[in-house]
This record gives sequence, structure tokens and C-alpha cells, in this order.
Amino acid sequence: ALGETMLARMRKIKDAHPIVGDVRGKGCLLGIELVKNPETKEPFEEAGRAVYQRAFSKGVAWVPAWHILRMSPPIVMQEEIALKGLDIIEEAIDEVEREMGY
Repeated sequence: ALGETMLARMRKIKDAHPIVGDVRGKGCLLGIELVKNPETKEPFEEAGRAVYQRAFSKGVAWVPAWHILRMSPPIVMQEEIALKGLDIIEEAIDEVEREMGY
């Protein structure tokens, strides 16, 4: 149930941000793909590093994977905490987009 809740929130993030090319998940194995252009789906590694660093400075950590923001929260995590983490990630995406001219 947690994975589905997070994936639904990630889909909203994708709809709101041009550098988010795709979101996917299976259970609590989740990913947000950052792209330079939503049509060409060219990987945006610089944005991946910047979003990771920005979110990390705000208290959210995960294993960096270039332009993919991979997450695997514990399945027992409270929903409100998981959604707060996604709020922080979206805030980081928003800041990086503005800095990079999107």
C-alpha cells in the first residue's frame, strides 16, 4: 500500500515538472527519472546530482544513480513520513529546475 501511495504522489510530481521524464515503482522500489527534454528523454545526470545533494541537505538520503532518483523506503514506514520525504524531493527538483532555467 505504501508503494502505491508514493507512486501516486510521484505521478503528480512528474506532471508538474518538465525535467521528470518518468516515474516507476514496484512495491517500495521506486524511481524518478530526470531528463533534459521530456520528448527525447535524454538523461539529465547533472540535475540528478544536484537534486540528490539538495534533498540530502534537507534530510532525505538515498543511493544516487546518475539521473535516476532511486528510493527503497522501509515497507513499515509511516505514510506521512514517506510523503514528507517526497515533498522534500519535489522541493529540491523545483529549486534545481529554476537554477537550470526550466
